[in-house]
Amino acid sequence: MPIIIYFLLPVLFIASWTDFRERRIPNSLLFPSFLLALVLNIVISGSSGLLHSLAGAFMGFVLLIIPYALGGIGAGDVKLLIVIGSFGGIYFVLYSFLAGALIGGVLSFTILIFNKVSRKRNSSIPYGIPLSLGVLVYVISLHWGFLR
Repeated sequence: MPIIIYFLLPVLFIASWTDFRERRIPNSLLFPSFLLALVLNIVISGSSGLLHSLAGAFMGFVLLIIPYALGGIGAGDVKLLIVIGSFGGIYFVLYSFLAGALIGGVLSFTILIFNKVSRKRNSSIPYGIPLSLGVLVYVISLHWGFLR
């Protein structure tokens, strides 16, 4: 696993925290993180690193633009997935997204059950958290050798 991914982890923590507290992920975090990912990929791999980073960012955009257009998620979530892709590339963002979608589904189902049992109405989750957890799950699975 490339060392560049470890630069992404603090970004994910901050994004998750602000998404939880404020229900938004600030551009002041995402834009510099995107630029950092581009620079690091260029320094490590040259022009192929730039293409790797831009392709991952584009894949992140493609994965969430329709849910955003339909009003299911916020723009910060789309931009967070773009940043994730810019750090890790196409396959990294794709697998991280899939893991995050599974985690988001489990969280949504848990909230649904909680609402039914307690008769409360808490229907939204800040989606930056499942996206970030998806990255962590994927990184851990790579580190432990579950996926190669």
